[in-house]
Amino acid sequence: MTNPALRDLPFADYQFPTRRVDGPRVAIVGEAPGAEEARLGMPFVGRSGRMLDEGLAAAGIARGECLVANVFRRQPPGNKVGHFFASRARAKREGRALDERWGAFGTSDRLLADFSGEIEALRDTLAAFAPRVIIAVGRTPTWALTGRNGILSLRGTLLPCRLLDGVLDGVEVIPTFHPSYLMRGNWNEVPVFHDDLRLARLRAG
Repeated sequence: MTNPALRDLPFADYQFPTRRVDGPRVAIVGEAPGAEEARLGMPFVGRSGRMLDEGLAAAGIARGECLVANVFRRQPPGNKVGHFFASRARAKREGRALDERWGAFGTSDRLLADFSGEIEALRDTLAAFAPRVIIAVGRTPTWALTGRNGILSLRGTLLPCRLLDGVLDGVEVIPTFHPSYLMRGNWNEVPVFHDDLRLARLRAG
């Protein structure tokens, strides 16, 4: 039976490689689908997708050889990823359960238990794909993959992947800016975004 909290939210599944991957594998993980992604049922399309594709091409990463995913495969109302989280006080007030396993998102919010299956599905998919490097595109995947908060301070660093702890050794997470952040007037950060993608290419070997 479909989870009632997910039933009415538009869905965009993971995109698996479209051609054979001979070398070390790279996964790209974003936040949640936007309207265009939900319409086409694929992650990273539309303006954000084009900016990501340009950055990947500049870094020498073939998108067709990558796993491309979002932490949440459902489009949240108003494209607000906060839909999937709540403070303890709000959850108690609304009679909703929290999944405390994953720690705080930001300063005080926790994952609503209704959406735990999304983190678990991402974990299982990454374990099966076995990437060498995971590019965390934005603050939400950085938190989901590493348990850390603060994309401005973490971007461009090499972090262990908590979702694969004890399953795969040596998988590195490289956080970077989400294209939507860059397109909100932060164009001066585009070269930094490209540098982060080049680092991912270098670390993948």
